[in-house]
Amino acid sequence: MADRARNQYGFGKAVTFNVITPMTRIGTFIVELLLLIFDRFKSTQVTAKELAFLPFVHWVVVRRGRFPRVSASQPAENLHYDYLFFLSTFNGPWGPYIEAFADVLYKPLDLVWFWSVGYPFARPVGPLKAYIQRNQVESDHSYSAYPGASVRDVRSALELRNEVEKLFQNSSGLSPERFAVEFDRMRISVQNKLGTFGPT
Repeated sequence: MADRARNQYGFGKAVTFNVITPMTRIGTFIVELLLLIFDRFKSTQVTAKELAFLPFVHWVVVRRGRFPRVSASQPAENLHYDYLFFLSTFNGPWGPYIEAFADVLYKPLDLVWFWSVGYPFARPVGPLKAYIQRNQVESDHSYSAYPGASVRDVRSALELRNEVEKLFQNSSGLSPERFAVEFDRMRISVQNKLGTFGPT
């Protein structure tokens, strides 16, 4: 279970996801151009940022001659392909993550992964799952700032904080009775934002 974020209480909610796929030289050029466009035009990232189960997603291309060497004595790799690294963390089980990701983001997935050797397209999702399993690499280590919280938990906590600050700013001068009424009103309005912190 090295792909699960660990903390002092055990496993967290974040799961790491790493897929490394070989690409042809023409694919490398096209994918690097696509990733540049995705990075430059932030509007292309809106849908991914709205997904509540997706804390992090990143694509990177490593050319065949650019793999790092630990020391000068280590022989250089003699690779036939460049490689596309897909790095992500998500909250929840693996299967539904792949299904939701492929359902919502199938166009960018197909645009970028199309150039990888053997890519079957995002739809239908069965062949995509098999392709990912063949190319997935488990993490030996990962870092999560909030291992016991999902994206939804963090967003809810930020909204809860805003409501508490609003109550604090508006409560000076209130009588204890009136403060109790306002506190209860706030508590009712934020009751769905009180997530659980800890392992899934």
